Amino acid sequence: MLTAERKRMILNLLKAEGQVQADKLARRFKVSEDTIRRDLRQLAKEGLLERVHGGALLRPPVCGLYAKREHQSPDAKRAIGAATAALFQRGQTVAIDAGTTPLAVAEALSNTLPLSVVTHSLPVGLALCEHPAVEVLMLGGTLFKQARACAGAETVDAYRRIHADFCVLGLAGLHPEAGATTFDPEEALVKRAMIQNAGAVVAVAAPEKLGTIAPHLLAPADRLTHLVTGPAPEEQLEPFRTLGVNVIVAGAGN
Repeated sequence: MLTAERKRMILNLLKAEGQVQADKLARRFKVSEDTIRRDLRQLAKEGLLERVHGGALLRPPVCGLYAKREHQSPDAKRAIGAATAALFQRGQTVAIDAGTTPLAVAEALSNTLPLSVVTHSLPVGLALCEHPAVEVLMLGGTLFKQARACAGAETVDAYRRIHADFCVLGLAGLHPEAGATTFDPEEALVKRAMIQNAGAVVAVAAPEKLGTIAPHLLAPADRLTHLVTGPAPEEQLEPFRTLGVNVIVAGAGN
């Protein structure tokens, strides 16, 4: 078993049980306790759990309220949004995820480029209300107020009936071995449905999300066709290029 896969499974156990013990994990995965302790140290460094004597406790993701995240790194998000919006062509259908970085993509769409946008995000829909060239299909479901987006079975079923030329995907973590991941299981179901029928899958992610792992898998990294991110060390980006992902660095002065 790959280290990244074992770490993802540890996070899943933490999500389900709230705590894990190193000795039990060692027996479960048939590795030494030293190996498990090393995994737990690495996950703690990434802020995904809290180390305690003999094991670890779940540390809730520091996602914050939507209104707070909306004002974090606005220039970087605008750069990622503009670079992503430049990928689309006239007449295409684009599914745009919930989240503040996907919202920046919607806000960057050209006023002269006719597109069809499908979204379950209220802010994305509102941002495009006055857009002269974009048609918007809003998908319903259960409103998750903190995320300002719909989720649940109705949302998932709707995405499964739609083919999009592009899917703009927000995520919590992206690792070359563990893939694209997120924290919330309901959110994960919606994102998987978006990916399922998309021709191209564009992950929009700040550099600090690269190399990190959240509990719920969305897709293997090689399912992504594009990664649009900010300036990051080449050693973080090269593994994705090796997998065939088109890596676009926004705001790098090029």
